[in-house]
Amino acid sequence: RRAPTPLLLRDRNVIREHVTLARGTLRGRSVTTIGNDCMLMGNCHVAHDCDVGNNVIMAQTATIGGHVRGGDFAFLGGLSGVHQHGRVGRHAFVGASALMTTDLIPFGSAIGNHAHLAGLNVVGLKRRAFSRDQIHDLRAAYRLLFAEEGTFQERLKDCAQLYADNPHVMEIVAFVRAD
Repeated sequence: RRAPTPLLLRDRNVIREHVTLARGTLRGRSVTTIGNDCMLMGNCHVAHDCDVGNNVIMAQTATIGGHVRGGDFAFLGGLSGVHQHGRVGRHAFVGASALMTTDLIPFGSAIGNHAHLAGLNVVGLKRRAFSRDQIHDLRAAYRLLFAEEGTFQERLKDCAQLYADNPHVMEIVAFVRAD
């Protein structure tokens, strides 16, 4: 007898026509999860063993491969794709037709094919009532983290020390360190 591999859909989701949602697999997480209050527009695809957070929007024909983790309030533009095992952080924005082959930090914005980190998702942060000071701190930490001086590990350490009391910046630091 085979173990169950469910698809868990939480509450108040809007799932439009021709959306495909795959169950988990025995070799993966064994479950695919869609959080609360998500919107999956027409023709979207969520592959096996994904963990989609709350309040995620997947615009027309957005696709995520197997084992992808999508953070709360992430937005995937139309025709975008996230490669298998990718991570999209909370409040991140993947632009239309972008193909993500790497992880996207929380609050980040990615554009292009193959997509690249292009800055912060400032529009989304403003829409979700982040304060001017919160956005300012995120921008300053982003500039420090992705500056050209020193090594990335040195900049990550500096960022963690300077913003140790800032939960949003530390979320980015934790996300990077988790990879």
